[in-house]
Amino acid sequence: MVEQSWTIGGIAQAIGAELEGDGRRPVRGFAAIESAREDELTFVVDARRAAGLADCRAAGVLAGPGVAAPAHLAVLRVKDVEASVAAVLGLFAPPEDLPAPGVHPTAVVDGSARLGRDVAIGPCAIVGKDVVLGDGVVLSAHVCLAQGVEVGEKTVLMPGVVVRERCRIGRRCRIHSNAVIGTDGFGYYHRDGVHHKVPHVGIVEIGDDVEIGACACVDRAKFGATRIGAGSKIDNLVQLAHNVQLGRGALLAALVGLAGSAKLGDYVALGGMAGARDNVCIGDRTVVAAHSVALGDLPADGVYGGIPAVPIELWRRIVQTWTRLPDMRQALKDLQARVNALESATNDDRR
Repeated sequence: MVEQSWTIGGIAQAIGAELEGDGRRPVRGFAAIESAREDELTFVVDARRAAGLADCRAAGVLAGPGVAAPAHLAVLRVKDVEASVAAVLGLFAPPEDLPAPGVHPTAVVDGSARLGRDVAIGPCAIVGKDVVLGDGVVLSAHVCLAQGVEVGEKTVLMPGVVVRERCRIGRRCRIHSNAVIGTDGFGYYHRDGVHHKVPHVGIVEIGDDVEIGACACVDRAKFGATRIGAGSKIDNLVQLAHNVQLGRGALLAALVGLAGSAKLGDYVALGGMAGARDNVCIGDRTVVAAHSVALGDLPADGVYGGIPAVPIELWRRIVQTWTRLPDMRQALKDLQARVNALESATNDDRR
């Protein structure tokens, strides 16, 4: 965190908080309740967490309406704690190390590329034939844009991003280091003992305000387009296969994998290492828990878990049953032994 000093009162004014207590104390950072120092702020979201404030050494606390704080802490009273935490972190965030507008001497920019106003192209970046960059686009070091790529205004590509031929990226997107957009999909057909490659002639289309994490991979379509809807947020190491259709506002945590032509509606959320098989449809606002896999279609507005993914309450009952299986197995063996003994005794009586 950058060494930048504010007062509590200055922060309250900057984020629109109502100040309760002394606003003159300096603040140089932000921390959790347990580790906050005398020159740091902390936060509480609810009354349950507020109990930890009694021993907290912070200068002040962000708190929502109705959350009590001990007298030794200044309180910055806010309506939305989560949004206010983000605002305070923004005050202390160091400036990003991004290239300034202009083309670095080591960059390679094809003469046919069209660059908007205030475009920044960093060291060793490569801009191919017929690339179109909107106003304010930032290409960090070693970014590689292949022929015909289009990037919307104010989009930022971090070091090492690769965007392959003809793919289109919307406005105000952020793609983090070493993500790859538009590689061939994993498509083969088997003949005479050999796997033959299927050409992938489609593209990737990414909507506005999308963020894609480091080392994520989005494959180009076999034909048509692999699509990521506006406002979607994709974590590190996510794999989206050819022709995946992702709706608006999707949230995909790390290591999610979606097989070819999977279709997710708007505001779908998948936990870490979750996935979906090919051609599966997941309805709007549905949540799939971590380590779960959708092997069939899932309707809208549900919460699912397990392999295959089932309604979450059923999945919880299944998991609870797993822990009892050894005892149930032993009980079954004991029951079988008793049945065998009864059958043996019955046979002896008949003789």
